[in-house]
Amino acid sequence: MLILEFLIRWQIEAGMLGAACLFVPWNRRRKRFFPRAALGLALLLVLTYWAPDLLDGMWRSSLLLYVLSLLLDTALLVLLIWGCFDCTLVHAVFSATCAYAVQHMTSKLAYMGAFSLMYRGGATLQSWHFLALLLLANALVCVPIFFGFTRRFFKAGELMFDRAKTVGYSGAFLFVAVYLSALLEQNLDTSSPTYLTSYLALNAFCILFAGAVLSMEFSNCSIKRLESEKMILEQMLENDRQQYEQAKREMEKINIRYHDLKQQYSRAPDEERAKLEREMEAIRLRYYTGNKALDIVLTQKSGFCEKEGIHLVCSVDGSCLSGMTHYHIYSMLGNAIDNAIECLAKVEDREKKVINLSICRRADMAVICVENYTPVLPVVRHGALVTTKQDAASHGYGTKSIKNIAELYGGTADYFVEEEVFCLLITIPCTGTAARSDRETG
Repeated sequence: MLILEFLIRWQIEAGMLGAACLFVPWNRRRKRFFPRAALGLALLLVLTYWAPDLLDGMWRSSLLLYVLSLLLDTALLVLLIWGCFDCTLVHAVFSATCAYAVQHMTSKLAYMGAFSLMYRGGATLQSWHFLALLLLANALVCVPIFFGFTRRFFKAGELMFDRAKTVGYSGAFLFVAVYLSALLEQNLDTSSPTYLTSYLALNAFCILFAGAVLSMEFSNCSIKRLESEKMILEQMLENDRQQYEQAKREMEKINIRYHDLKQQYSRAPDEERAKLEREMEAIRLRYYTGNKALDIVLTQKSGFCEKEGIHLVCSVDGSCLSGMTHYHIYSMLGNAIDNAIECLAKVEDREKKVINLSICRRADMAVICVENYTPVLPVVRHGALVTTKQDAASHGYGTKSIKNIAELYGGTADYFVEEEVFCLLITIPCTGTAARSDRETG
C-alpha cells in the first residue's frame, strides 16, 4: 500500500520521468551517468517535496500553485536531462516539454476513464484502480508515440532543431493551455446534469492540444532534418561535379598520351612495339558508348572493379542520356556502381562477383538497370533504402542522390530484389532530358 500511495502521490513526476525516456538521447550519456542520474533524481524528489509548502506560503491561489509546481518539475527535469546526457540545452528543453505533454495526455485520459466509471457506473474506485487506468493510458499513448515519432527520429541520429524559439513557444503554449484548462475545470458546476459531458470534452481538448504541441515539436525537427539532408545532397553533387571535371581533365591527358603512343608505335621497330602495346592497353579509354561522361565513369569504375575481382558487364547506349548534364550522369551511375562494388566486395564466390549494367531506349524512355548479387536483403523504409552501416546518420545518401537526380529529370529510381539479385531500375524520359538540357544551355 505504501508503494501504491507513493506512486499516486508522485504520479506527475513519475509520469514525466517515464515519458522523458522516449525523448532523451540514450546513445549520448555523459560519463558517470548513473551517479549523475541518482543525484539528479534525489534533488528532484527533495525539491518537489518541499516546494509546495514553500510556494503555498507565497501564493494563496491553489491553481497558481499547481502551475508553478509544474513549472518547477519541468525545470528540474531539464537540468536532470542536461546533466546526464551530452546534449544542448535546447534538446533538454525539448525532451522535458515533450515529456510533460505525454504525461498530461496520459493523466487526462486516465481521469476521463475514472470519472466515467464513477458517474455512469456508480462505482467507487480504489487507488489501485486509478493506477491501473494510468498504466493503461500510458500504454495507449506512449507506444504509438514511440513507434510513430521517437523511434524514427532517433534512429537517424541526433535531433536537429529548426528554431530554438519554436521549442520555447511550444512549452509556453502548453503551460498556458494547462492553466486555462485547470481554471475552466475548477469552475465547472458539479451539480449540473451536463457536468460529466463538459468535463470529458474539456479533457479531450487538453489531450488534443498536448498532441498538437508534440506534433509541432517533431515537425520542427523534420523541417531541419530535411534542410540538412538537402544541403548534404547538394554538397555531394557538387563534389561529384568537381570529381567529374578532374576525371575529364585526366582522361584528356590520357587520350593525348594514347595518341602519342600510337604515333610512336607506327614508327617503332618490332622489338619496341610489344612494350608500347602494353602501355596503350593500360591507359586507353575502355568504353565508347556515345556519351563522354558515361565513357569516363565506366572506365574509372571498371578499374575499381578489377581491384576487387568484380566483372563489370555493360550493354550501353549512351545516346539515351544525351540530354542529361554530364556531371549528373557521372554522379548517378558512379553512386550506383559504387553501391554494387561495396556489396560484392564482401562476397567470396567469384562467380557471383558480377555487375550487369544496361542502358537502352524504350519508346521515349531511357532505362538504366544495374544488377548485382546481394548476400543480405536490403531494408526499405518509406520507399527508400536504409543503410546497414552503424553510422546511419552519415551514410545512405548515395541512393537518395540517385533518386533525386532521376526525379530532377522527371524520372524515377526504384529498387527490388529477385532471387538474391538486387536491381536498381532508373527510368528517365528522353524528352524530359532534352528539355532539361535546353533550359540549362539556354
